[in-house]
Amino acid sequence: MSCTLFVVGTPIGNLGDFSPRARECLSTVDLVIAEDSRVLGRLCHLVGITPREVRSYQGRQHITEVEFLASLETGDVALVSDAGMPGVSDPGAGFVELTLRHGGTVRVIPGASVLTAALALWPRIASTACFYGFLPRRGVERSQMVANVMRAHSVGVILESPRRLHETCTELAAHDPSRQVLLLGELTKLHESMHWMTLSEALEWLAGTEPKGEWAIVVEEAPAVAPSAVEGDRLLHALAASTLGTKEAAAIYAQVQAVPNRDAYQLMLSSRSNGTRSS
Repeated sequence: MSCTLFVVGTPIGNLGDFSPRARECLSTVDLVIAEDSRVLGRLCHLVGITPREVRSYQGRQHITEVEFLASLETGDVALVSDAGMPGVSDPGAGFVELTLRHGGTVRVIPGASVLTAALALWPRIASTACFYGFLPRRGVERSQMVANVMRAHSVGVILESPRRLHETCTELAAHDPSRQVLLLGELTKLHESMHWMTLSEALEWLAGTEPKGEWAIVVEEAPAVAPSAVEGDRLLHALAASTLGTKEAAAIYAQVQAVPNRDAYQLMLSSRSNGTRSS
């Protein structure tokens, strides 16, 4: 398989985010596979390009695996979603897997993404983050996913419709109403909005407004749980038995256990003087 599948980002709202590389790619590849050919048609009309051929990967007239692989044998193919990056909360990732499984080449043309935009607007350093996309609509699976979001020790990003925004925030708040969230509406569009508040404040705000368009909810990570007394004792004895200096070992203990440095130092001296290790 000598040809290439290009994974192409499209605007999530603002046409100015459509890159020159993306325009050139959609204009020159032999086939564009779109989430919805009608949506792609409107975009191409607005930006003044005409793809050679367009097929959808959903609906009754969707392209089959056999047709897709045959197209890659004879020409380059581009993959696009309705908005943002293909494969991020949409089913287009299967074409990437299919291409790689048959020894093909995949290249990416990055573009706008709700995920990266939401994390860029998060007003704290997020060393880790988890993207949940749209939550299950109901049942045990939804309840479990909400619980996973709220107990995760990483920032969570959820996508939600305006109709379900209040319901989702209510379920999140049931676990911890004091948790900080960032509600992001209509990103990159004319009526873009950004609201940084606790979940309890979010419920008050949502009670008096009618949100429009697609939303992203960025959820603060779960607070660190203080170690139990048994775990604290194990940590103390392990540090006392280590080759670390008493001051250094005490500093680690103080940080983990959230106790004053002076108290941690005395505990470390006492533990080592009891025969674990001489200081």
